[in-house]
Amino acid sequence: MSMKKFLVPALALLLLVFTLTACGFAPASADTAYAAGSDLYICISPSDEELVSSEWASVSGIVVKRDPAGADVFRLIKSYYYPVTSYGDIYVLGGEFEGSGFYIKRYDDDGNKIITDDMEVRADELPAGAAQTSPLLPLTIADGKYVTLNNALPVYAGDTSFELYYLGASAAGGSNLAFLAKSDAVTDYGIADASSFLSFTVGWHPVAEARRAELLAPEDPAPEVPDGDLTGGEPSDALRIILIIGIAVPALIIVVLIFKPVRSDARGYDNRRKTVKERGTDYDRARSYEADRDRYDRGYRDYERERARDYDRRGYDGRDYDRGRDYDSNGRDGRY
Repeated sequence: MSMKKFLVPALALLLLVFTLTACGFAPASADTAYAAGSDLYICISPSDEELVSSEWASVSGIVVKRDPAGADVFRLIKSYYYPVTSYGDIYVLGGEFEGSGFYIKRYDDDGNKIITDDMEVRADELPAGAAQTSPLLPLTIADGKYVTLNNALPVYAGDTSFELYYLGASAAGGSNLAFLAKSDAVTDYGIADASSFLSFTVGWHPVAEARRAELLAPEDPAPEVPDGDLTGGEPSDALRIILIIGIAVPALIIVVLIFKPVRSDARGYDNRRKTVKERGTDYDRARSYEADRDRYDRGYRDYERERARDYDRRGYDGRDYDRGRDYDSNGRDGRY
């Protein structure tokens, strides 16, 4: 094997080893470049009870940290959509937070999930117009006041070199709030008392505000129906009583007529049959027509016999020609 054929595979193998080693020992911080996951948004949705009870947005329990110190900075505002990029066990805030170093841990120290699946919203699943509303709200320093950035740089009222934005309630609690300061050269955050700024309010995100309006919308009133109208509303007590009587009484009469016992002296088919049987004539008896036929034939023969005998004695006109008569004795001469 020539030296050239040996060196090419060896160099390729060494390059692969160095690449894997660099990836394995890369520091795990929010400023470190990782293979980014899909673009996501994190939104902590308020409950319907929260929306109805207040017109101002409330803070959540999700804490945002700052790298490299990992200090707790502020809490996310409910109902707003925060653009993030997933890197291993952390979510790095992007969009308008780009370069600020803010991130959210996926798990707490006990291994419990901080960001649940229902808090993650994919970019293609955002409600209409959700991404257009920024969670950063402009702030103005009150007259005679100043605030200090995390890098100890003070910012005074009227200083136009910085744009200040409300991030959320301070993770430390109290009346302090966290703010973001942006300039052409610096992007940093600070913690200050709310009294250092002009009064402001934080309303619900438009998506949540629409839900709140839906919850507070009055229900369509039921149409007014006169008392006793059967087409709607509640019928009056008097009408109920009339309806009950009108239904119950005819039903009772029908039941009485159906089940009323028949008197023994009433005339009916059964009683007629009983009367016939008492007279000794049973028309339902088994009949034999042979005796009747014999009786008929015998009577017919007797009739014929008597009639023949009578015909021999009488003429067709019923006269008796058999009795003795002397036609010569009545003065006839016997001529025809």
